[in-house]
Amino acid sequence: SYISYHPSNINTVAIMNDENLVYDYRFNVVDEPSEWAFNWDYGECGTSRPTPREHHASMWMTMNVDDPIRATTSLFQQHGMRFGIELHVQNPTEDTDGNYILKVTSKRTRRVLMKGEMQEPDEGGPLNDPNVGHFCYFTCHTEAGFEMMKCIAENTSHGFCALVPHQEVEMMNDGGYRIVAVTGEGPDDHNENNGDNENSNDSDDGCGERGDIATRFTLFDGEEEVARCHMTYRDGSYDPSMGPTIEMIAVKQSRRGEGLAKVLWHHVLRFIETHFALECLNNDAPIGTIMVKAAQITLPEVEMRMTKRDKSLVPLGYKHLLYDYFGFSVREQKGVGAYMFASRRPKDEEAVLYIPLLSKEQLAKKRLTDKRNAPKPGDPFLRSKMGKRSCMYCSKVGMDLMRCAGCEVAVYCNSRCQKLDWKHRHKKWCNKTREELKELMIKEGAMMKLPDGTCSLNMSFGM
Repeated sequence: SYISYHPSNINTVAIMNDENLVYDYRFNVVDEPSEWAFNWDYGECGTSRPTPREHHASMWMTMNVDDPIRATTSLFQQHGMRFGIELHVQNPTEDTDGNYILKVTSKRTRRVLMKGEMQEPDEGGPLNDPNVGHFCYFTCHTEAGFEMMKCIAENTSHGFCALVPHQEVEMMNDGGYRIVAVTGEGPDDHNENNGDNENSNDSDDGCGERGDIATRFTLFDGEEEVARCHMTYRDGSYDPSMGPTIEMIAVKQSRRGEGLAKVLWHHVLRFIETHFALECLNNDAPIGTIMVKAAQITLPEVEMRMTKRDKSLVPLGYKHLLYDYFGFSVREQKGVGAYMFASRRPKDEEAVLYIPLLSKEQLAKKRLTDKRNAPKPGDPFLRSKMGKRSCMYCSKVGMDLMRCAGCEVAVYCNSRCQKLDWKHRHKKWCNKTREELKELMIKEGAMMKLPDGTCSLNMSFGM
């Protein structure tokens, strides 16, 4: 059954055709295969290299109530009586980007143990997304702060608090293969002061500022890196909500077709289940689940799979891997994001997956069976696990949409939408390579050729 319908989009297809061409080039045209599919240079791809540090950690707490600050204050009053701590709240200002600034101090020493923030509720405002819950985020960079975080996490109801230490852990070591997960802020995202001085002031407390925390998963075969996944805990979308975001996952080109993507993904999910056991309280989320997101979803080849019919290996793009085999669904945008996506920006650029929030007892039982059930390297078959997709023409979202036989990228809810989209849009890029589409875009003005010989998208084209 369809869960969303935007009939106004039908009337804008022809008008927004020029803008579509720019977005189709960015998100729907398949890239030529490359060694790692993505730009993994942290300085250029817009994210920091996670760096583990002793006693550093991040903690999230859900506060999906009418008055989240009052609820947070009340909770820390209870913890304060037990652990001797005190919560200080600074009201939102322009300098804090409209966020409340939170600080937890020791009643005895007055030292700052944790720093945090919470977004200001936008009751009925233009940016309000009714599907986004409230949460607060804390960091610590000292031993005392880390011990306090662990006490708070252990004494908060399961599913309402997640604690992620900034550390390196080995998740798997089997048959020469091993998976290493490294969590932390970037090299320059923290205050180097260790906070040992009890007379520390606010700018010298060892907590530092909120950094760009991420987890990098690497699958090794001996000493060779054969698969990678990068996951962040910030939401760069315009409708933020609680849950880690998969930024990229890929298998090394020479090792595709060995089933390594599903091996790595299995352990990424286990990591989230164990370390980010935070129930998503968004209105659209199923009860008792953790939200996992994916953003900036494009089509580079990241893996190869074996077909059942003739046992041949066929390329598998990142978008297909997420939507057809990992079970992700189109993430419905509300609030300010709805205005952006109404401009014909691809709806399937962002996706969401809900996984069960397991109790501590269930997690313990699952660890016992995981080793037996975990996928092994060498099996190139991928079992289909389809998520909800959006029609490229009318933006309906549903299951089992029909797919263009030419490019196998465009999906539609019926033949009428497919025919109309072909006439107004799809025939320009169906089954074309990037180089072929680039020539057309330069001719139509959607791309500019620069003096140095490179090309640049004209993002104002058609507006």
